[in-house]
Amino acid sequence: MTDTISGQGEVAFAFKCHEDELIGFLHAGDQRCDIGVLTLVAGGPQYRGGVGRQLVNLGRRLSSEGIPVMRFDHRGTGDSEGSFRRFSAMCDDIAAAIREFRIRAPHVRGVILWGGCDSATSALINAHKLPEVISVIAGNPFASSPVTSRKVARKHYLSRLGHASFWKKAVRMEYNPVDYAAAALRKSWGKIHKIPRDREPGRQTGTGDDNFINDLLTGLQNFDGKVLFLMGDRFLLSDEFDALMDSSPGWRSAYGKSTHDRIDIQGGDQVFSSTQAQDRMFDAASEWIHGAFPESVPSKDPSGWRQNAQEQEQTPV
Repeated sequence: MTDTISGQGEVAFAFKCHEDELIGFLHAGDQRCDIGVLTLVAGGPQYRGGVGRQLVNLGRRLSSEGIPVMRFDHRGTGDSEGSFRRFSAMCDDIAAAIREFRIRAPHVRGVILWGGCDSATSALINAHKLPEVISVIAGNPFASSPVTSRKVARKHYLSRLGHASFWKKAVRMEYNPVDYAAAALRKSWGKIHKIPRDREPGRQTGTGDDNFINDLLTGLQNFDGKVLFLMGDRFLLSDEFDALMDSSPGWRSAYGKSTHDRIDIQGGDQVFSSTQAQDRMFDAASEWIHGAFPESVPSKDPSGWRQNAQEQEQTPV
């Protein structure tokens, strides 16, 4: 199946990952550009609003600047066939998409993986296994574990003690002591009857998603390409990511490579859902790509892309 969307350089098509048919979309960009961006869908099966629509906007923004972009639905998501696989088992889907991307845009020699939340983690885990991947742009990577979750929650609630709003609510009895006592009892009960340590997420004896923390460390250590971390300043899981990256010399070394950059997006939540945060995130990523790969990306024309994106917004993709 191939369908060109009239006048916009956008093509929809199907391709194979093993026995399953996946659906992809190409935003053509400029044939003088020899790098392309492959976007990964975050989360479980979902429709094309919200984050899915954001990837459409991203594809149109970057392709208007000459950078080819391919979006695709991995197995079990969107319009693609197959059983849904968690983010820790997406390597074959990514590899199949890269092959198709380079067939349909043969001038693309290097690929940047773009993902948010768990798809950002998947990109970081798998980038070193895929020789075509030269870079990863990771938005709020998911790196939650029982240890980091407890640390961040403790820090968050202790910080509330310094806020006047907390004490005003306490004086006005706006906090329900019964609810807090019940929550404390549930937490204590969970600690008494907690699962064995070798079964906790992130332990080396786990399999699949249980082992993704170790796989993430391996991915960061072994990937030699450039990485941009786009982090929202209104998202507690970003604090969990920071806690993990600072938890040991090994993590600090893997995260702090000279080829890694980080940009904190003002007003950014988990998915940069506001128009302002999304624009800041797109602007930051665009500037970084042009700066990181100046010989591969055509000079950017700063005028006109917003108008083009608004005109294309009426097309359902």
